[in-house]
Amino acid sequence: MHTHLSTRSRQFLRIGLLASLCVAASFVVGIESAGDVRPITLIEAGSPIHAGDLNGDGVIDARDAIEVLEIVQGYKVATPAQLQADPDGNGRLTVDDALRILRSIP
Repeated sequence: MHTHLSTRSRQFLRIGLLASLCVAASFVVGIESAGDVRPITLIEAGSPIHAGDLNGDGVIDARDAIEVLEIVQGYKVATPAQLQADPDGNGRLTVDDALRILRSIP
C-alpha cells in the first residue's frame, strides 16, 4: 500500500533534514558547544538587500547557513556585505542565524 505524505509533512521532513545537515556541518567545521560561539558585530550600518544570502550568489540555501557557521567559529572573517546580510537584522551572526536560513528554504 502506497501512502502519500501531506504537503505539511513533506515540509516538516525537509526542514528536519536541513536542520540535521546544519548540525552535522557545524561539527565538521568545529563547533562543539554553544559556549564556543561568539557573535560577530555589524561593522557598517545599512539594510541588507538579500537577508540571509551570505555568499552573495542570489540564492538562499544551505551553503549560506554553512557560511554563517564558518564565520561564527572563526574559520572565516565576515565581510561588511555578509554582516549586512544578517538574516535577523540584529547586526550579529550566530548559530541562530544559520538555523533561520535553513528554516526559510522552501
